[in-house]
Amino acid sequence: MSDSTEMQAQHEGQAAETPAKDPAIVALEKELEAERESLAAAEAKRERDRHAAVLKEQIEETRRRRKEEEALAEAEAKHGPLGKKIEALQTIEGLVIVKAPDGIKARKWMDQHGENPKVQACRELARPCVVYPPLDRYDEIIADRPVVVVSTANAVLKLAGLGGKELGGK
Repeated sequence: MSDSTEMQAQHEGQAAETPAKDPAIVALEKELEAERESLAAAEAKRERDRHAAVLKEQIEETRRRRKEEEALAEAEAKHGPLGKKIEALQTIEGLVIVKAPDGIKARKWMDQHGENPKVQACRELARPCVVYPPLDRYDEIIADRPVVVVSTANAVLKLAGLGGKELGGK
């Protein structure tokens, strides 16, 4: 290699190294690295929090299902078999268990309200037959989701032997 070629190669090598040694570039690279570390820490925290929330939700769901199974077993022991003496309705808000009504009261109710009763009439029929959840919780459920009371009344009428047609049906 000639001296001029060596000098040119040496000069190009220095030119390639020069920007990396520039204090402004070094500061920007450090700032970028710090921001990337902060971002990674924030992402990791969000993932931990999300995972913890999922686990808590699964615990609550499992706890609710366990309580419902215990309530169903207790209702069967106290009132009789599922499908004959009690009915279990799965709702968005959880399980509702009803027992068979007094047959005479159910017939009178059906005579008075017919096949298309108002929601309040359904509530009057269903509420005394609710075995689970506690009545205050049942009232909260039907306040948020009134159609649950119609489903509950249908189940009560079915247990009474009068539920050939669903209430409000065509």
